[in-house]
Amino acid sequence: MSGPIPLTAGQHTLKQQRIAACLADIRRRPDFPAFAHQISHLMQALAEEETSLRRLTSLILKNYSLTLKILRTANSAHYNRSGKPILSVSHAIALLGTEAIRNLAAGLLLFEHYHKRSPGLKQLMLLSLLTAAHARELAARTGYPRREEAYICGMFHNLGEVLTACYLPAQYASILLLMTERRLNETEAASRTLGFTYTDLALAVSREWNLPERVTETMLPPLHPPPQGRLHLLPTLVAFSHALTQAVHRSNPAAGRARLKRLTAEFGVRLGLDLESVRSLVQAGLVETRETFSILRVPLDELRLQKQTEAVLENLSAPLDREGMLFGSPACGDSALEDLSREIEWVLSAGNGVDLNKLLLMILEAMYRSEVFDRVLFCLLDPQTETLHGRLSLGDGAEALRARFRLTAAAGAGPLAAALLNRRSLLLSTDVALTQEEAQTLRRQDVSCLGLFPIVVDDVLVGCLYGERVGPGRNPDTRTFELLNRLRYLAGRAIALSRRPLRDRTRE
Repeated sequence: MSGPIPLTAGQHTLKQQRIAACLADIRRRPDFPAFAHQISHLMQALAEEETSLRRLTSLILKNYSLTLKILRTANSAHYNRSGKPILSVSHAIALLGTEAIRNLAAGLLLFEHYHKRSPGLKQLMLLSLLTAAHARELAARTGYPRREEAYICGMFHNLGEVLTACYLPAQYASILLLMTERRLNETEAASRTLGFTYTDLALAVSREWNLPERVTETMLPPLHPPPQGRLHLLPTLVAFSHALTQAVHRSNPAAGRARLKRLTAEFGVRLGLDLESVRSLVQAGLVETRETFSILRVPLDELRLQKQTEAVLENLSAPLDREGMLFGSPACGDSALEDLSREIEWVLSAGNGVDLNKLLLMILEAMYRSEVFDRVLFCLLDPQTETLHGRLSLGDGAEALRARFRLTAAAGAGPLAAALLNRRSLLLSTDVALTQEEAQTLRRQDVSCLGLFPIVVDDVLVGCLYGERVGPGRNPDTRTFELLNRLRYLAGRAIALSRRPLRDRTRE
């Protein structure tokens, strides 16, 4: 099979100029710079080796759909071998790893930004999600070890078409017309209209967004013959997943069936596929995409999607399985405090050693998701100065609070110091009756609610949990106070356990 005719130096320069002009035009659009900065910032933060678990947790908790997606992924059979539900975002991040988090985050950001633009763009984003789901499922079946990497590569495979449809609608309409009336393929039609291909545009934008190199590699056609070994499967399985989505969801039933048979013949040996495994792969993609639409609270014409799929697959045996499991919404309020406390206790009793920072972050996450506080701290006591300093933080403005936080545990220094000296938890809110001194404490801190929970190990004050809220919020009741107070005992237990020799822990 002959490849594309190589460009002359002059043609190559002209193409690059056209791509640069197109990018300059897109950058001037009102929504693009903000989104480009958002995704670039996230990709850079997640690519940094020193990115902390706390920073990732804070980033993710600000995005409801991403929180839910990560919890659902962490609870899948592939990652959660214990069978115990994982409800803590920080626990989920530690389990999945930053690479998987980066891939999930990028895919959701892309979908959330572009699906709202028009019905046509929503359809393109649906196709992106289907390709991503096919790629991840195929990675699992072929033994490719980085499933979430396959997912993001599938998600971004048609980025160039998405950008063209969104920012160059007239040119996109011309490309579709050329494909319909003159029977040109996508590459030929785009080259005639734009002077470059969808892939050219996607590669240029992906560099601006700091997308992982593996993503940009899979935007290109796979090598023929492909290199051997599981780690070299990615371009092939992404190319197949994209072609599979096109066959099932962008073809009439008869043409789709023919394309499926050709795809199976072309990729079957390399990927270990037959028509029946392709059919089950398509169904798995539907289940995954249905779940993602539900997580993102986006309406999905599921009936039409199912009918299209059945029409293409009607000559393949076995009925379609319509069942799929949805991971519920992440708990908040008292439910979060109860559920996450149980998860923390389970981690503490697992007997595999204690990662103190991970456990403390899970405790802070429980406080934050209680909806009582805007930001929360774990503080340690300096015994020489009898002063508590912030060590870990979570929430809006938490880093600034951690940097400036100083609290003296000395007699006569106010209600907070008295609570520390008496090893007594304190929860103050403008929504309940306060003493004059307590009301002054809230005004001095410039907050509407604060909580202080001393941490004691072997009868010695070692630190505290602290939270505060600015403005109105959830009114903490007696039950909430009890649940928050429970966290300080868990923190003390974690610190005590981390100080003990491993041989002593494993005997328990």
